[in-house]
Amino acid sequence: MLAVFAAIVILFGVLAQHDAGLSQAGTYVAIFAPAAIGLSILLGNVNQISVGQAGFFGIGAYSVGYLTVERGWPFWTAAPLGIALAAAIGVGLGFIALRFRGHYLAMATLAFGLIAAGVFHAAPFLGHASGITGIPYPQAGPLTISGHVAYWFAWIVAFVIALLSLSLLRGRAGRAFEAIRNDELAAETIGIPTRRYKIVAFAYAGALAAAGGATFAAYLGLVNPDAVGIALSVDVLLMVVLGGSGLISGALFGAALIGYLNVVGHQWDNWREVGYGALVVLCVIFAPGGVLGTLRRLAFARAPSTRAAPPPPAVIAAPPVRAPSAEPLAVRGVTKRFGGLVALDDVSFSLQPGTLTALIGPNGAGKTTLFNAICGIGRPTAGRIAIGGADVTGRQPHRIAALGVGRTFQNARLFGAMTVFENVAAAAAANRRVADRRARAVLARLGLDHLAGVLAKDLAFGDRRRAELARAVAAEPWLLLVDEPAAGLNGPERERLNADLLALRDAGTTLLLIEHDMKLVMAISQRVIVLEFGRVIADAAPAEVQRDPRVIAAYLGTAT
Repeated sequence: MLAVFAAIVILFGVLAQHDAGLSQAGTYVAIFAPAAIGLSILLGNVNQISVGQAGFFGIGAYSVGYLTVERGWPFWTAAPLGIALAAAIGVGLGFIALRFRGHYLAMATLAFGLIAAGVFHAAPFLGHASGITGIPYPQAGPLTISGHVAYWFAWIVAFVIALLSLSLLRGRAGRAFEAIRNDELAAETIGIPTRRYKIVAFAYAGALAAAGGATFAAYLGLVNPDAVGIALSVDVLLMVVLGGSGLISGALFGAALIGYLNVVGHQWDNWREVGYGALVVLCVIFAPGGVLGTLRRLAFARAPSTRAAPPPPAVIAAPPVRAPSAEPLAVRGVTKRFGGLVALDDVSFSLQPGTLTALIGPNGAGKTTLFNAICGIGRPTAGRIAIGGADVTGRQPHRIAALGVGRTFQNARLFGAMTVFENVAAAAAANRRVADRRARAVLARLGLDHLAGVLAKDLAFGDRRRAELARAVAAEPWLLLVDEPAAGLNGPERERLNADLLALRDAGTTLLLIEHDMKLVMAISQRVIVLEFGRVIADAAPAEVQRDPRVIAAYLGTAT
């Protein structure tokens, strides 16, 4: 798609060579494109909205204006400094944004845009309302970058940024962004530091907007507060919404549409807002993913997968796991209260390397709450949790995952808009593996390679369970927490699950399994821990637990 845009830009540039109006319109499109690309990544790939991109655009523009006019710096020094300043402020805004979601996040970024506009208007060294004029055109050797030459320069900048962003999205960071957009909690548990990536996304979007602002100041030779006000933030947001958020080509299309209309539509200034509003309404109704986003979805629509018979058992042959010499997991006196409710009450136990332990108990016994505490999802009210001898109590989930801990959820939490392969590769990449190779190997071992290209949201129920297990295995954990993996599976699928779990155990993985299927628990577990009302009431071999009167009364039931 970028090649198509490049061809259009070249053709337009040739046609506009002797038409100042067309050349100006094309240059403005290129100037706004970086800001649109940055916001597209922030909104479409990380699910973070910003209505303050004009503030970053203004930082780039005013940095070039002030440093070239007042300090005599060349454009090539002033522009990178402005971009770096915007990125640094983007980091700060990212930290602030971590505290907000939804419309509160939009308000927070809008506040930043208003503050930036106020500084540009009030600061004496920035020229107050008049701004900064007399900004010199950049020089590249004997070439002055002005007029139609600026058209080519602005588009070179735009395409370099587009290619850099495309490379970013196709790499490890792009998979992490997509995982965060789909399910932040699941992303954390496979080792993705969601907070860090959100901050990086804000910084990157701010830097791109500043790059556009730097080109803007150099092209016009002036900058003033009205040019970088909130209206510009709205325009950039319109570019992304109309073009298709999360798509580089969508950002370019939106920038072309709004940028061109802003330049050539001055005779309809009084009706411009009406027209833009109508465009947004039509887009929301008929193309909710943006124009290019909708076209892309129609072109690459995938049919939902059908439920197929599971492959023969024991396909998995996981590589040996190097577990630490210390206990894989030690839970000491863990208590978790939710107000007046005691979900866990002084729970203590430890696991030995390479064993498969089942955690059972009636609904509401605290099993999933214990899993969450071990994985860092909610700090225990009291007690300590050690993994591989290291105290991890209260650590963030991605830091615990990085120690070699994997988990699945009671209700499978796959990244629905990503394929099965992308789900598994995201886990492998988060843990610094050779992601694609590792993902293919795991899918083959689990017999899921035929579903690699299917979107996770289109999977049948049993396939979702197995795909989530594959994602957890891809990170090569030596401690794996599996939450009710047999729920909803048919007979052959359960046999396959048994074989997979035993193969993982035999390869050296330590497993802690929550399961209500007592036949499965008794068949594969070496040890069973029983919870009731948050307390451990039994901890023994399966045969002993079956005979324990307390367990029979609380969970297994008394024969009549």
